[in-house]
Amino acid sequence: MTERSIGIVIRVLIVIILGLSIFTFLLGGYAYLLKKEAESYRLIIDEIRSNFLPEESEEIEAAIPATRLSEISSEVVIERPQPVKPERNFYLETFDYEQLILRSFDYFMEGTDFSYVVVNSDVAFKLCVEAGELNYFITRIEDGLYGVASLVGLPLEGLYPSKIVYGLQLVSHTLADGLAPQVINLRARGYPAFVYRWTTSDGRVFYSAILGLFPDLDTVRAYSSNLNVAEVEELTGWRISDRFPRRIE
Repeated sequence: MTERSIGIVIRVLIVIILGLSIFTFLLGGYAYLLKKEAESYRLIIDEIRSNFLPEESEEIEAAIPATRLSEISSEVVIERPQPVKPERNFYLETFDYEQLILRSFDYFMEGTDFSYVVVNSDVAFKLCVEAGELNYFITRIEDGLYGVASLVGLPLEGLYPSKIVYGLQLVSHTLADGLAPQVINLRARGYPAFVYRWTTSDGRVFYSAILGLFPDLDTVRAYSSNLNVAEVEELTGWRISDRFPRRIE
């Protein structure tokens, strides 16, 4: 073997030895990383076990004597739930027409289903309270008689409701907000007022300020004749000389 061949063999052996050394180093490093990762997983598992698994029963018994456990169990008191009493939407001790107006609905849309009756003050009071706030509307028809419109039916027996009612229209507007402040003022002064939304035959929507719900046209006309026009105009800023009865549907 020539000297040149020997040099080539030596260089090849050196390359092989270096490659094996690098491979051994990488393999050792990878094994070290696996060991560290296994230790981290073990720590995580131990932490999960300590947080979620219960303590051993022997440790509990050692910490708390058996006599104390019996004392603790004897101190446990199971309370019975209190019966739930149904509450009405609002409560008034006596009939108060102005307070009932404030709790009645202030907005009514054409086509909404309702039941209407004219009854004495005692029955009217019961109907309003049973229907609940914003589910009824009350109007004084004459002394001792009141018209009540309910949106939730009539809870009392022996009453024969009507679907035909009339109100006194004061003004109309294309926006409900244009009537709301004045309607609020009227209700605060004891006037049975609300906003009525209705649609024309060609699809246009209007909003009207309505006073009262009455069983017939004659009653509405009588109410309009006795209305304190000056006070209503002062409260609202409207001119209501063109007011007229209209059917509420």
